[in-house]
Amino acid sequence: DRGMRITVVSFQRNRNPALEACEEEYLQRLSRHAEVTLHPLRRWNDHDGLPSGLASAGRRVGLCVEGKVFSSEGLAQRLQTLMNQGCSHLVPVIGAAEGMPTAVDRQLDERWSLSRLTFSHQLTRLVLLEALYRSFDLLHGGPYHK
Repeated sequence: DRGMRITVVSFQRNRNPALEACEEEYLQRLSRHAEVTLHPLRRWNDHDGLPSGLASAGRRVGLCVEGKVFSSEGLAQRLQTLMNQGCSHLVPVIGAAEGMPTAVDRQLDERWSLSRLTFSHQLTRLVLLEALYRSFDLLHGGPYHK
C-alpha cells in the first residue's frame, strides 16, 4: 500500500550527479511503500517559513543534530505510530548548514537526528531516503534490513 506521502524539503546550492543516481534508486525502491517527492529550495533565509503548501501539511519533522536519535527499528516503529495516528503526509525538513531557519523551526512538530555528524544536504537526503526505505522494509517483513 502506498498510503503515506512523504515530501522531503531541503536547501540545495549545488548538486552531485553521482548522489542523484543513488537518490533515484531509493526513490524507486520507496515507491512501493510511499509516494515520495523531493522539494529542494534554492533560497532560504531565517524569516522564510516553509512553502505555503507545506506549512500546514501533515507532520513536519526537522532533521537536525539535536533531534531524537532512532535505531532502524525505532524509526520504523515511529513511522508505524504516525500512520496508526492517521498521518498520511510526512514532511521531513533538512535544515541549512547554519541550522534550521527560525521561521521553519517554529513550524516543526518534532525533530529527528540521522547522526550527530553534519553532512551536506544531498548526502543527508540520501541517508534519509535509505533510512525510510529500511523502515518500510522492516514494517513489511522484507529482507533488506538484515
